[in-house]
Amino acid sequence: MRAGKCDDIGLGGGGGRNSGRGRGRRSAGYRHSRFSRRVLPAGSPPRRKRTANSGPPGAFPAGRRRKIRERGVRSVLCLPMMVEDKLVGALKMGRMTPNAFTDEERKIARGLADHLAIALRQAKLWGAVKQQREQLEERVQERTAELEAANATLKEEIEERTRAEQALRESEERLSRIIDSAIDAIISVTADLEITLFNDAAEQVFQCGADEATCRSLRPMLTESFEALVERHIQAHRNGATGGASDSYSDGQYLTAPEGLEARRADGEPFPVEATLCPVELPDEDQYLLILRDLNELKAAEEEVSQLQSERDYLEEEIKTERNFDEIVGASPPMQNVFTAIEQVADTDATVLITGETGTGTEPVARALHDRSERAEQVFVKVNCAALSSDLIESELFGHERGAFTGATEQREGRFERADGGSLLLDEIGELPLDTQARLLRVLQHQEFERVGGSDALTVDTRILAATNRDLEAEVDAGRFRSDLFYRLNIFPIELPPLCERKSDIPLLAEHFCTLFCQRTSTTVTSISDDAMAALKAYDWPGNVRELGNIIERTVILTRDDEIRPEHLSIAGEASSPRSNGFLTLAEAQREHIERALEATDGVVGGDDGAAQLLDLKRTTLLSRMDRLGIDPEDYRP
Repeated sequence: MRAGKCDDIGLGGGGGRNSGRGRGRRSAGYRHSRFSRRVLPAGSPPRRKRTANSGPPGAFPAGRRRKIRERGVRSVLCLPMMVEDKLVGALKMGRMTPNAFTDEERKIARGLADHLAIALRQAKLWGAVKQQREQLEERVQERTAELEAANATLKEEIEERTRAEQALRESEERLSRIIDSAIDAIISVTADLEITLFNDAAEQVFQCGADEATCRSLRPMLTESFEALVERHIQAHRNGATGGASDSYSDGQYLTAPEGLEARRADGEPFPVEATLCPVELPDEDQYLLILRDLNELKAAEEEVSQLQSERDYLEEEIKTERNFDEIVGASPPMQNVFTAIEQVADTDATVLITGETGTGTEPVARALHDRSERAEQVFVKVNCAALSSDLIESELFGHERGAFTGATEQREGRFERADGGSLLLDEIGELPLDTQARLLRVLQHQEFERVGGSDALTVDTRILAATNRDLEAEVDAGRFRSDLFYRLNIFPIELPPLCERKSDIPLLAEHFCTLFCQRTSTTVTSISDDAMAALKAYDWPGNVRELGNIIERTVILTRDDEIRPEHLSIAGEASSPRSNGFLTLAEAQREHIERALEATDGVVGGDDGAAQLLDLKRTTLLSRMDRLGIDPEDYRP
């Protein structure tokens, strides 16, 4: 890269064409133009024709030349700046004298022009590079912005996908928990009966782990008829899906067979089941959910529910028939003897016979025996032998098998089985028929019995507590009670005194019942007056503690005062002052009249031969008056 040949241009004035230091000089390889003192390279092509104002190539225009001359410039050295044979500019130098540039100066000027050409080229190149860099940076910024936007979009898509995957995982976990917590066996299979899902209930039903069952065939777990039924339903669903038909096979199907369905456990044992088959459409292939329920377990659960229902009914019955005794109250010597006997025998398994008049509290004593024994945490079962018909009493005590008698549609446990491990109170045991007494004796001796209609001997561990208001010795003499059973029951007798023999306990009992019924009825009776207490002590109490409790309850409900006075008590005339006129009070007369009717009917209240018929009253009306007067029909039954 170098500058081309230079032109030494004379500007006229001060010397003419031949004036100046370079006059007459000729350099080899150069020729003069006829128009100017201009040196051209040898062999240069002819120059284009110039106009009057143009001057030689690289020269100044005429007007500019004139201005330059006016400034005193007489010589101008014009050097073209060439880079790679391309003209990039021209270096022009002027002096005040004509032909002032020597060859050495021209050489120096040419070097300078070459450097300037290179510098100018580099400047242009640097400008181009700068422009390219700016364009590149602009494109980089645009691309960076595009990448950032794409990255933000991608990040948002990734976050959305992550959220969707998390939601899917949570949904799968919830579904898995639901399936695993289901009480029915749930098995997912392909159309070829290959197992893909086996829940916890299926593991229990088939006695096979999910790891062992998954990816294996379901066929070994089904009987042939069950397998054929499942395959038939799957094929029917696939045919419907292929044909585009919408039929019932798109929904779950309850599988049935005339002979019933049976599956097989892992050890090959068959068991009855009920099943539902439901198709599940998936992107890759259809699968089928087989939901199974073990009918043996269902039957056992139903029996357990039935037993619990029976126990609930029994407990509700107990609650309904619960008497007004929350505890045994008494400080009299006769009651202290009773307490001592309870403490002596409670922690043994000895059979206890509790005797006493109606209303003396045989059941609270039986409960006290149970609560103070090692069986206190077990069940306490009571059965009133007098309330059961002779046809059903054995079934009630010992249970029955299905079909044992008309109406026995299912197996039922008796009271002895329910009381297994606990205590059984046989209340009013003197009312048992003789044939039932014989079976009871066997249970007492061997703790073994059979259900009605059954042949399998059942063994129980039940403590027997018996209670009666009858004189069992007299019943034995009369032939109405087995002597061997009496002796078996009479191992440890506890006799409860009537209330008339422990009148010192009446204040304690009255206060106890008053507090109890005030709490139950939300009333505000706070005390019993001395006159009222004296009236209570003066009364005979043929109904014993039960009658006292009934009268106090009625008084608490009816009184509107804070204190119970004699006029609030609805007891017979024995509690009031003696009457000198010889007339009975209305309550006394009613009581006497009702008692005579009960004596005549042997304690029967309703029916054609009952006391209500004799008195020309409705049965409910008579029962209400008897309750108000504290009359118990049990006292008049033989």
